[in-house]
Amino acid sequence: MASEAAVATADKTVWGGGKSPFNVRWGKLYMWIFLVSDAFTFSSLLVAYGTLRHRFTDIWPKPGDVFTHFPFIHGNVPLAYVGLMTFILIMSSVTMVLAIDAGHSMKKKSKTPESQKK
Repeated sequence: MASEAAVATADKTVWGGGKSPFNVRWGKLYMWIFLVSDAFTFSSLLVAYGTLRHRFTDIWPKPGDVFTHFPFIHGNVPLAYVGLMTFILIMSSVTMVLAIDAGHSMKKKSKTPESQKK
């Protein structure tokens, strides 16, 4: 009987999952782990870039020549490639905002095979 009482009290004090012992939800803990690992990854990439950039200055392109060329077009087209990349980035952001808005509004286009059977 004493052993059953010890087991019953031990079950109440042993951590059984759900919330972590530090009173942090698992989603929040793993988000912080992701953010720290992401910061380490990009900081190591930046350190590698800086090391290569300053070690091989003789073969690295000149900063003035980088933004004056457009892929597959020969000639001097200043900032056209930068403008194209900026446009693509803005359009992808707008698309994501519209998708999130449609998700919150529960607007679904019925293009799935299940909805065509009805």
